[in-house]
Amino acid sequence: MAHLPSYQEATSRPDWLRLVAPYISFSEYHALCLVNRRFWRVFAPRLWANLLSSVRLAGLDPGDDLAWWFDFVFAKLNAIRPSTRALVRLLDARRFAKDAYHFASDESAPTLQRSFKRALHHLPQVNSVMIDGHVDLDPRFLALSTAGDTTRPLLLLSIAHCPYQLPSTFFNSPSLQGLVYLDISEVPGSILPLIQPALLPSLRILKIRGREIDNATLSALVSLYRLRLWSLDISDNRISDHVIDMLTSHCFPVTQLRSSAHFRVEGRLILEERGTPQYGPFITVEESEWSGTFDHPERYFADSPMYQVRPDQGFQEHQTFRADGLEPIRQDTADAASAVLSEGEVGVEDLRASRGLTHLHLSNTKISAAGLEKLVRQSNGQIEELSCDSTPLLPPYTDYPNAWPTSASLHGILGVAHVFRPVFSSNLRALRIHHSLITHIPTLDLDGLSTLSRIHIAENAIRQRVDGAFPQAFVPDMNPRLTSLTLTCIPRRSSGPLVDRLLRFLRLLSSQERAMQDIMTTAASSWRGPGMLKGLRHLRLEFEPDPMEEGFSAAEDLDAAELMNSGNPGFSFFGDEWTAKTDVAAEARSRSGMRDVGNSSAGDDGHRDESSHSDRDGEEYVTYHGEWNGKSFSLPVWVGSAPAPAPVLADYRELVLQNCIRDGVGPATPAQILAGAPAKSYVFHTAWRMAVMPRTLSAPPKSELAGMRDVLGELKKFRLEGRARHAGLRRRDGDRRTMLGEPHWFWTGRLEVAVEEPAARARPSQYWR
Repeated sequence: MAHLPSYQEATSRPDWLRLVAPYISFSEYHALCLVNRRFWRVFAPRLWANLLSSVRLAGLDPGDDLAWWFDFVFAKLNAIRPSTRALVRLLDARRFAKDAYHFASDESAPTLQRSFKRALHHLPQVNSVMIDGHVDLDPRFLALSTAGDTTRPLLLLSIAHCPYQLPSTFFNSPSLQGLVYLDISEVPGSILPLIQPALLPSLRILKIRGREIDNATLSALVSLYRLRLWSLDISDNRISDHVIDMLTSHCFPVTQLRSSAHFRVEGRLILEERGTPQYGPFITVEESEWSGTFDHPERYFADSPMYQVRPDQGFQEHQTFRADGLEPIRQDTADAASAVLSEGEVGVEDLRASRGLTHLHLSNTKISAAGLEKLVRQSNGQIEELSCDSTPLLPPYTDYPNAWPTSASLHGILGVAHVFRPVFSSNLRALRIHHSLITHIPTLDLDGLSTLSRIHIAENAIRQRVDGAFPQAFVPDMNPRLTSLTLTCIPRRSSGPLVDRLLRFLRLLSSQERAMQDIMTTAASSWRGPGMLKGLRHLRLEFEPDPMEEGFSAAEDLDAAELMNSGNPGFSFFGDEWTAKTDVAAEARSRSGMRDVGNSSAGDDGHRDESSHSDRDGEEYVTYHGEWNGKSFSLPVWVGSAPAPAPVLADYRELVLQNCIRDGVGPATPAQILAGAPAKSYVFHTAWRMAVMPRTLSAPPKSELAGMRDVLGELKKFRLEGRARHAGLRRRDGDRRTMLGEPHWFWTGRLEVAVEEPAARARPSQYWR
């Protein structure tokens, strides 16, 4: 958060030494500190602030960590001037004294514990401690205080992956009451001691990954902290869609960031006075002539500055505002937080400023795609950073086991690209999500099939149906305010469609750059032009292990092919199971509060009935009866036309009429309207999602599996060829500015690739610029 300068700062010339300091090599700091006092005041804090990282940069071998540390703490620390010791702000032991300590004797364990306690006593300005995964440091020493202890209360504590269970009174310690940042992920024990009134009043960033938190525990947590937290990481926990309402009602302010002021560029939202507990309040998008195609000439313009009509009133404590899109996103990592806290009281106030949750991490939970969509819809546009690497396609409460086989499931985020547009996500700047958001290729899990077969089926048979059900995938110009995108769970092998979708997205990024370049060239003639958004500048691709890295398993795929093709041209999951029995259908209809228009009925024999009464009559709607905020209502829900224009819509109609799958009623999304749903209509979203699963799945031939391409290799080839063409054009143009986009399609943003090895070891990230 930017602060106005003081009068002296505003009227004084900037110190050139402080301007160049960030660009000077660390190896020069020690010599520069010896020049004079002025140089010492600039470079000594940079040298001493992060003590343990500095000694590593200075060349300390990891095998000598303990010897140096014990000598420093017990022999030399007292001799250092108090003014120098006061410069140390952070003890970061995440990569310190881990390898060396395994070779030390058992008697050394108490010494290491005492050494850190002694260091905290003699380094009075230390406000951040990180000992993540340190098996030789019990965090309990941080909560112990003695008479006359002058240790400063901690502001940041990170003890993730520590093997010691914390005592129930750990967070009652006075030395921890000032915490702003706390990471206790993967630590044994319950988090209930953390859920106590009056504890940790300044806490703003909380990371509790992998703590076996369930819905009830999370509800108690958010009910206590409410708007105090602006960053919450609850990944790797046992939470589901049932916590969405609790999160949105307690952690987001009631202030709406969404308005009609940007209608021509982004469209606007229409909030209806009805809804359902499963879907939430009904919200629809009203498009302008430009917003639905994402090509308004002003789509890359930043918002104009916001002013108060009554300056004397000021801003309310929890009043929120739509960001202009130009300021960097606030970071919630331990490294970023410790850097801000090292700035003194100004940095502390920056981290303590909170108007509700803006950073939310939900990876590896039971929250479904429908739950995530509901969360974003009901967040009032407050979320700035969202992480959810993989979501089950169907909600956890879907109780129609006969519609899909027991062992089959799909993971991905399909048909919800519209909620990441600025009209919904006004402040969204960073997103980490399943790659199907842009590829329309979900992850298929199914017993009896090899990894290659599942990948092949997902990117061919299932993708074609996804394209039919949700023709609109996410593209960069849907949200030019988004600056960072991470795509997860990307397969390493592809028969073609996955590679094509990823390369197409890279070309779209290059096209976005070109469009921005053209606008900036035109606006350069006027100094009164509006600020320009940066667009997407960081793309990270996270790949799954390569299934062919350890050899192609022909036997596995041959067995799958025999299983899937035994006696039939295509293996069918459904057959007799696709239609429900009469009593099940009646029970589902009663539970959903439904009645059919035209008294349509499902077949009683458990088989498909293409000539049912409803199909013959061609009825396209059934009536839904519901209650919202104590008021009853009814509305027509579109079930498709007969005959359907696409197989996926025919299956949607059958799932609704014959299987009575009538959950998730809500307004049709922009993607569903493109697929054929009438504008301003309502659909059954659960049945619509279920229809993407094909009725029959044919095992791909062994030759096609063996010929699947390496996605990473294809991307690297595309980037290298694009870079070479771009470099050639730059040499040709000389001093003139080379145009971006076509024909070289080289995107100048940062492309980061992370590859997971089969043994679950991540290789270092690679950067292709």
